[in-house]
Amino acid sequence: MTLRRASGPPNDGALSDELLADLAAFDPDQPLDGEPPFGASAALAPLGRAPLAPAGAAPDADGAALDPSESDTELPLGVEPWTGEEMPAGRASSHEWLAPDLGAPELDPAPSAPAEPPSMPAPPSFASPPDEEPLLETAADELNYRHLYETRYRALDAGVRENAARHATGSDLFALCLDPSPQVVAALLENSQFGLAHARALAQHHATDRGIEILARRAQLLRDSHVQRRLMQNMQTPDVVVERVLRLKRLLDIYRLSVDRDLPERNRVRVRARLRPYFSRAEPEDRATLVIKTEGRCLSSLAGCTFDSRMTQMLCNLSTFSTLFIQNLARFSATPPALIAKLLKSPSVQRQPQLRAMLARHPNAGSEAKRKG
Repeated sequence: MTLRRASGPPNDGALSDELLADLAAFDPDQPLDGEPPFGASAALAPLGRAPLAPAGAAPDADGAALDPSESDTELPLGVEPWTGEEMPAGRASSHEWLAPDLGAPELDPAPSAPAEPPSMPAPPSFASPPDEEPLLETAADELNYRHLYETRYRALDAGVRENAARHATGSDLFALCLDPSPQVVAALLENSQFGLAHARALAQHHATDRGIEILARRAQLLRDSHVQRRLMQNMQTPDVVVERVLRLKRLLDIYRLSVDRDLPERNRVRVRARLRPYFSRAEPEDRATLVIKTEGRCLSSLAGCTFDSRMTQMLCNLSTFSTLFIQNLARFSATPPALIAKLLKSPSVQRQPQLRAMLARHPNAGSEAKRKG
């Protein structure tokens, strides 16, 4: 059936009745004259596309579907016909077809409850593995070398402790550094694991002069400043070891040891007694450095010592003199006349009459200075 178009402007009422009659008699499934039927193929017709052929059929030159067996001869060389499953129907987008099916998202059973923060990884554990047995019952006892020595080694014979000192390692080696036997000290020095840390502990805690003397025989250990310091703090350090330690130090360091309150009084007295001989044998530069750095405080411990010409020249070349430095030089009986004359000309002495009077009373002051003073 073909719809008729009115030639002129029809009446509104008549047009409506005619269209309603034609639409009532219209069959959508029946194709119109020269037009494809409604559906997917009819929708493609206005775009110039051929109707879809059934699955498994190849279209011919006119667009008609052919049997798959008849189209094998027309395929290019090396191309085989499809013999697998039927191809799926096309979609508007292949994203949903290729995306994995994760299923419907599960709803939170308690949406009002606050979300738990992400769990942080556990910090690394520094504890020993459960298979290893600790050396002692607790970690504190393991570090307490005194407790380890008292509980494990003190009751043993000297020969057994000496043999253990040759092969001990770790905490046992530190614990045996507390042994009072000189034979154990000699055995410790034969241990390949014995180092500076053990030598420092031994120098601090050993209670016999014989054992300290054995330790001081190792020159490489005695050169360590911490070993020297702890030997000087040990009440049992013999004179021969004190002499070896002072021989390695500068003159200024020897003076500092003589006034160090961390040292026992016995050791300070011994160092102070050796300060004068070391001062007399030292180089003029070292002696001048000692007097300048201490601002003359060391002169009270150097009674009987003198200044040579080189040391006097270095002191006279100073541009400024502090009040304390001038007072200590004025009290020292061996201050040379040239240095006294230099001090009298300094601006500090010119402004302070009491300093000028102290220098004028010095035995090495000139007659003119005494007359003006």
